[in-house]
Amino acid sequence: MRLGYNDIINQRLFPPIFILGLAGIALSLSMGQLPIAMGLIGLPVLFIMAIQSVRYPVALFFIIFTVNYYLLAATRYIQIDGISFLMDSLMALLFMLIIIHSALSRDIEWKHAINTFTIGMFIWLLYCLAEIANPTGLLEAWLLSRSLILNGFLISLIISLVITKNGQVRWIITLLSIFSLSAALKAFAQKYIGFDYGELQWLNNGGALTHIIGYGTRYFSFFTDAGNFGSNMGCASLLFALMAIYVSKIGQRIYYFSVAAMIVPIGGLMLYTLMSKNLKACILGGLSLIFLYVFFAFTTIGQSNVMIRRMRTAFTPSEDASFNVRKENRQKLATYINTRPFGEGIGLSGVENQKISYRFTTSIPHDSFYVKIWVETGIVGAILFFGVYFISVFRAAWIVMFKVKDKELKGRLTALLCGIFGMLLSAYGNAFLGQFPTYIIVITGITLALKGEYFD
Repeated sequence: MRLGYNDIINQRLFPPIFILGLAGIALSLSMGQLPIAMGLIGLPVLFIMAIQSVRYPVALFFIIFTVNYYLLAATRYIQIDGISFLMDSLMALLFMLIIIHSALSRDIEWKHAINTFTIGMFIWLLYCLAEIANPTGLLEAWLLSRSLILNGFLISLIISLVITKNGQVRWIITLLSIFSLSAALKAFAQKYIGFDYGELQWLNNGGALTHIIGYGTRYFSFFTDAGNFGSNMGCASLLFALMAIYVSKIGQRIYYFSVAAMIVPIGGLMLYTLMSKNLKACILGGLSLIFLYVFFAFTTIGQSNVMIRRMRTAFTPSEDASFNVRKENRQKLATYINTRPFGEGIGLSGVENQKISYRFTTSIPHDSFYVKIWVETGIVGAILFFGVYFISVFRAAWIVMFKVKDKELKGRLTALLCGIFGMLLSAYGNAFLGQFPTYIIVITGITLALKGEYFD
């Protein structure tokens, strides 16, 4: 006989559990074991949380989504070992709860687990499993890269199953707006008030080498580094600027315009121009792109401003010493990797992995998430990885453009997808895509857009 939710917490089970709990607390206190007593007092809370998580798995997803954004910042103040293992464990727990929930209520629609992204990431998972046989690979490095291997598939699968309503999409975007505002405020505090003790300790332990540099300070807010922070803020600025165009309520429009306080990234604006199917938007978007390119590439206006000068190097990269060094590094890696179509091995690129194995590929910074994929999994893995992501994005764009009829939902998903696309382009110049909190945000955005027709 199947056990339902009400049977778990009904009157037959509650009295004996309650009596045993009181007896345990009394015995612990009589023996002077206060920690045990406190643990027993906390057990009912954990029990209720567990039952509610089984009943509403989506609630645990929202908790994980929130923790994901702030967890790395917390490690600057609290010693937390193995944060990636913690997040992986939470995701695995959530998937188990989904299975239990499905068995008890049978309201999980497993057909939604099959989409372009989950299928592609499952193929990527199989390819990464085969990488164990790579003769130049190392099992320890492979095991430490489990997030890159598994999380794309697992997270997209979970989101496909638990996010089932238009209102939940609104909640995700609302949470992202709150997260983005808090991150911007934190960066302002770093600039105008100063770094706190945890941030100063992080800078003194090596962060200053890349963040306190010649042209000024690179602020990083709650993120792993300034590149990760900047890309996420660029995504947020585009996401909420477009949201403000689509929402009908004046209060929401003002709020989203307030959040969108930074410069719109080029890649996301480009995708919006293509997706809008609106002649006026295409013309305005195209003219904006041309204006931005001409301003940065062919003029010296604002050159005395440090930030404008740095941004201009993205349009005239040959004049940037850092770009030239990265170019030389990639040429060296290309010569080495061209004889290894399956790469050096997962987890064996970048100077940060010298502690695992010192070799040619770990003696040179990869400076790009895509270069990391290429070096570790070879040209075969790189084509597979890029193919999965960009095919999924363009499939999602097609669904949003031609299948979603509700105007606000279309706007919501368009904005989200354009912001994600901007980050995917930005990942070519920074190795931030697999970092907290970006990876889950990117996977969430793509998966939600692929489900657009269902939400409609």
